[in-house]
Amino acid sequence: MKISSNPNYIKSSILIFISALLGVINFLGSPEIFSSKSGFKSGIIAIVVLLILALLILFEITWTKYILLVLLILGINTLPPAIKYELTHHPLIGIIIILQSILQVYATYLLFFNKHK
Repeated sequence: MKISSNPNYIKSSILIFISALLGVINFLGSPEIFSSKSGFKSGIIAIVVLLILALLILFEITWTKYILLVLLILGINTLPPAIKYELTHHPLIGIIIILQSILQVYATYLLFFNKHK
């Protein structure tokens, strides 16, 4: 596989990698994660999925943008209550979730709307 020469795919990949890094920080900083097996597994799976998506985007696998879009659409329903809960109980984690969401939405935007020139 060849790394993309399209600057939008490279930027998008970097944004997803940053989002995954924030996910690791969120994972390590969340007290509830380590108290439940399902929370622990979900956190690991989410980080791994982000890393895989970032790599696929970096290699300009075009169908990856549709998977990212579907995951964003599915996640939008759970985002407001999660942010409200986290900002109330763990403000730093709430801020990280907001930052991750912004990065992922912008990464998706780059893949769909900014054409390579």
